[in-house]
Amino acid sequence: MKTKSEALFEDFLNLNGLAFERIEEATSPRPDYLVSAGSLKVVFELKELAEDKEFGTIKDPAYPHLKSNSRKIGEHVRRRIESSRKQVQQGANTGLPSVLLIYNSLDPLFQAFGTEPHDFTAAMYGDYTVLIDRETRQSDWFNGKGQMLQENKNTSFSAVGHLSDRYLLNRGKVVAVALFENVFAKFPLLYEQLPACFEVTRVSVSREPLALR
Repeated sequence: MKTKSEALFEDFLNLNGLAFERIEEATSPRPDYLVSAGSLKVVFELKELAEDKEFGTIKDPAYPHLKSNSRKIGEHVRRRIESSRKQVQQGANTGLPSVLLIYNSLDPLFQAFGTEPHDFTAAMYGDYTVLIDRETRQSDWFNGKGQMLQENKNTSFSAVGHLSDRYLLNRGKVVAVALFENVFAKFPLLYEQLPACFEVTRVSVSREPLALR
């Protein structure tokens, strides 16, 4: 029995003419798919965002139709990076680029709660933080705490991505995969060989000392 994310990912691959094979399960954790695009081979592990007690809660019983959502930016993506580490490491141990894909089954209509672009960048490279100089009142922002990907941490992840499906006028259901680059990856994705059906966000990390401006 396929999960929703597995069925969607296979739809995406078939629609775009990409060859793939399911990786057989074993006693040790393994990723889910091996995908081929010409000479490029990439391993994919799929995870779903399925539960959160802060999603769609009713704050006032007098207004049951008014629901509230609250979350810490990036937290859901961080949890999936942590829970998929062994599977992605196994993929990287074969010498292939290895990618984590997250599908938001909690918020299937909007695909927003916990899986917006800033959730991925905050989880991968740190929370957005503003530094203010009290004397000059100058400020600057940077990525601070909660960085899951570093030069010596989680380098098995070549990228982390968002698997989504949505209905568009005159096009019906569209399945999309958006990838966010890990600049610290042991085996970087060869983005110039990656088919155009993959949406890609490349990342530039500054190693310069922070200076207010």
